[in-house]
Amino acid sequence: MSAERTGRDRRRPGTRLVRLVSRFTGPEAGVLERQQPFVVAFALSMIVLWLVPSLVTDPALVAVAAAIAVAVPVLAVLLPWQRWPEWAPDVLPVVSLLAIALLRTGTGGPGSVFAALIFLPVLTLAAQRGRRGVVIATVGVVAVVFTPVVFEPATFTVQTVARAIVVALVALLQAVVAHEATERLRARNAALDRLRVHQDELLDIVRRDAEVIARVASERELALEQLVSVIDSATEQAIIATDSAGVVQVFNAGAERLLGFAQGEVVGRANLTRFHEPAELAERYRALFGHDARGEGAQADRRLLEAVVASASGGGSHVRDWRWVRRDGETRTVRLAVTRRVDADGASSGFVVVATDVTAEREAAALKEQFVSLVSHELRTPLTAVLGYLELVQDGTDPLTDEQREYLAIVERNARRQLRLVSDLLLTAQLEAGRFVITPQDMDLAEVARTALASAAYSAQAAQVRLVEHVETTRLVADPLRLAQVVDNLLSNAIKFTQPGGTVAVSVGPDRDDHAATGEAGAVLEVSDSGVGIAPDEIDQLTQRFFRAGAAARGAVPGVGLGLSITRAVVEAHGGTLAIASTVGEGTTVTVRLPARPPETPAA
Repeated sequence: MSAERTGRDRRRPGTRLVRLVSRFTGPEAGVLERQQPFVVAFALSMIVLWLVPSLVTDPALVAVAAAIAVAVPVLAVLLPWQRWPEWAPDVLPVVSLLAIALLRTGTGGPGSVFAALIFLPVLTLAAQRGRRGVVIATVGVVAVVFTPVVFEPATFTVQTVARAIVVALVALLQAVVAHEATERLRARNAALDRLRVHQDELLDIVRRDAEVIARVASERELALEQLVSVIDSATEQAIIATDSAGVVQVFNAGAERLLGFAQGEVVGRANLTRFHEPAELAERYRALFGHDARGEGAQADRRLLEAVVASASGGGSHVRDWRWVRRDGETRTVRLAVTRRVDADGASSGFVVVATDVTAEREAAALKEQFVSLVSHELRTPLTAVLGYLELVQDGTDPLTDEQREYLAIVERNARRQLRLVSDLLLTAQLEAGRFVITPQDMDLAEVARTALASAAYSAQAAQVRLVEHVETTRLVADPLRLAQVVDNLLSNAIKFTQPGGTVAVSVGPDRDDHAATGEAGAVLEVSDSGVGIAPDEIDQLTQRFFRAGAAARGAVPGVGLGLSITRAVVEAHGGTLAIASTVGEGTTVTVRLPARPPETPAA
């Protein structure tokens, strides 16, 4: 509806006239700009008098009027209006009315063809704050009408009075309408400025939060590197070896530090299950075998040991988080790698357990997830409010100018961009928490691609990038909402990294190779661009969270490095693959292959 109204406004000559007049008389115009319509019109009047000298009845009055008209722009430029009260510039339109009165008297008096000039100062006065300008304009018009009577009293007639009343009423009506329109324009500009300030504040918040998240991610990577160095050092890890019954045979210095037990207290005396939290161990055993562990003492220990080593079959190993209890009763989260030792004849001779204390790491991950979820939620609420009020302003009863709609469109576009960033942060938190799920249904990937292309058309036009579509109907069982997110992310990246005049192509079609292998045709989605390309050593890192390619940093391309990591997660959740091929300076191609249906989705 708003778009239709805007189109109608553009076709109305009156709307263009209001915009043109408000440019010189509106709240944003300067002192000189407000006088320009009068100065130009008066100059044209002088040209007319030069071409038709017979219109002049009193050359002296015309000369004085011209001198006053010339003085108006000179005074507007030279005088320090900003130091004086707000009403001071009203003097110039009043002086303009005096010039018009003298010109009118010197070119025929009541019958002068230049009487219409009085409405230009009226507009200038009406555009000022308050009702002062309306009153001054009306009184000034009456004075202009009666000026010829001052020089020629014989011209005072009933017609003169009637003309003064009619012209004054018309001027009053014009002044009131212009004043109200200007006040509404001034109020809308103020509201737009407030929205702009609010948007800047939100952008600052998002920017700071992105920096915090990047810093937290960097700190976590550093912690992981330190953890690797600890794993490489035997003295910094708990290494425990047991016999086939789980009785401890080796207990290194790292284990002593982690658990608080001395080596002599446990070697040959304690079972591996002694260090586990009893409730967790019992729950794990029940989940694996469907019943509680029975027996007492060593017999119960041997049964519970199966809960720890059950997944480590043959010569392989199993890694899982467990809760261990130290000697002082403190519970620690450890990452346990269990390897079954096998004799030459294939019999199990025991187990090797390598435990790494990951309590701090898990707490940091939980805090990060909580932080991202909390910040994202707190950002989503004000952004939603901003978008809601934008719609109210755009669909309000008072018509907006094209310029105002353009400003509001910029605010809305940036607010929606920040809302997408917040949604990406929330989705990242879901991925880390393992709560990411898809909702498959029968769909056409071509329709998803066409919708994404339509949405990206504005961004592509602004970036002077041409969009090319090669799409054919491709049906599959998938989550249309998540796949739309995939196409949007890939299109957004392609447009951002393509220079003006470049091309971004999107193609969708059946995966005939998949049909030959499985009997059901999957889908192939390909997004290619003629942009700056990606360095070979960065391609493998593109799908990592918060990674930013060198081209993005050098070109100051906006983003926080979440799009491709989310895209990869969505594609893998569908059982598909994502491949990236790029040549620096020539462009990038991203290929997504999707099966006909996600894993564990039964055929119809």
